Amino acid sequence: MSVPARILLVRHGQSVWNAQRRWQGAADPPLSALGRTQAEALAGAIRGESVDAVVSSDLIRARETAEIVMGELGLTELHIEPRFRERDVGEVSGLTVEEIDERWPGLLDQWRAGTLLQMPGGEADITPRVTSALTELAASPPGRVVLVVTHGGVIGAIDRHFGITYERIGNVTGRWYDADDTGTLRPRGRLVVDEVADATTTTVVL
Repeated sequence: MSVPARILLVRHGQSVWNAQRRWQGAADPPLSALGRTQAEALAGAIRGESVDAVVSSDLIRARETAEIVMGELGLTELHIEPRFRERDVGEVSGLTVEEIDERWPGLLDQWRAGTLLQMPGGEADITPRVTSALTELAASPPGRVVLVVTHGGVIGAIDRHFGITYERIGNVTGRWYDADDTGTLRPRGRLVVDEVADATTTTVVL
């Protein structure tokens, strides 16, 4: 039996909007200083995994995280995949949690409860686009290890697709998936970088 390809989906490091508790979605703020430190810690945590390829969302906070990891690991080729970008959260983009609560009382409670799947003016179900990108990666040659730097909403959508109970996805927290020689994906486990201080709060800030 061949060794399965392995795919590691990781949320980017802290962005400047994460630090301000602003919802960002498909907006494009860069990493904060802490986010860059988190990316370095991520590289250290996966140094022994023999990563063969790195794929990133096209948003800058993911690209910067990927580039820092690549620099630490001595990798040179970054593949950009827009289908791994975060959900567009429409009218709440750029607003703090407090501002959202003021303008749309109860909206975030519905979101956290899973009864609201689309923010006002935002993108609906992102599962088809993100799973299509993941399925293509599942065709990687046996034994290949692919790092995908993406977003919390993307990883959450993939988890739900595979029937995994939702858990908050902190900065540079990740999920391992195995792909067998038929391209079938199976969840394998979580990646948590122990030395990283996740500065986002228990409120999910995309």
